[in-house]
Amino acid sequence: ASKNSKTGKAGQRKDTNQGGSKNGKKGGLSGSSFFTWFMVIALLGVWTSVAVVWFDLVDYEQVLGKLGIYDADGDGDFDVDDAKVLLGLEPGGVVEKKSKEK
Repeated sequence: ASKNSKTGKAGQRKDTNQGGSKNGKKGGLSGSSFFTWFMVIALLGVWTSVAVVWFDLVDYEQVLGKLGIYDADGDGDFDVDDAKVLLGLEPGGVVEKKSKEK
């Protein structure tokens, strides 16, 4: 009797790893791979934002100048009160919810 009597033929092994993936998982996106790519994209977004602010890549005066046409209260900037005027809400006041009357 030989050492490999279970397989039937000497020198023949049963290949249990089919497809080349680890731990029997199928190829494609697994849970950890999706999380890894999500974190990579999130970090790229964060560091791009840091670079824009740090290296002063955007001329904020020009961006705010385009919003100046919406300056409803004439204070020179576009703020919450200006947005309320554009939305038709009362500027500077508290917005109250209308109650349904029966």
